[in-house]
Amino acid sequence: MKVRHVFTHADRRRLGGLLLSDQTRGAAPRQLLDELECLLEEAEAMQPESISDDVVTMNSTVLLISVNSAAENTCTVVYPEDVDLVDDGVSVLEPLGTQLIGCEVGDLVECETQKEGSPWRVAEILFQPERVGAFHL
Repeated sequence: MKVRHVFTHADRRRLGGLLLSDQTRGAAPRQLLDELECLLEEAEAMQPESISDDVVTMNSTVLLISVNSAAENTCTVVYPEDVDLVDDGVSVLEPLGTQLIGCEVGDLVECETQKEGSPWRVAEILFQPERVGAFHL
């Protein structure tokens, strides 16, 4: 499993605000919120222009491959309010979204709620906003 996560300053700031929201605290499991808070506190934060192309940032679309079966899954890590707006959107406040944010290509994530079980390897980042200069996403 991953030891160090990387976030953009903007993602870290916006996710921190999300954690402080009364709406978020009432909707998401406490354990998940605590996990995300720990990730944010321990993560390295970078300017969006400096983040590596192989880091999962908010609104990144990733290709996951099951280590157990080689099954593939594609998903996009989004803010909770955007889940229904994006094909295969996974909220950062869902277990898989929390596991993915800040990971790098090659990292393993575990999420029992996915069809094939766990673990999953981050095989490729198909889209990352920072890669195309979309620093506002």
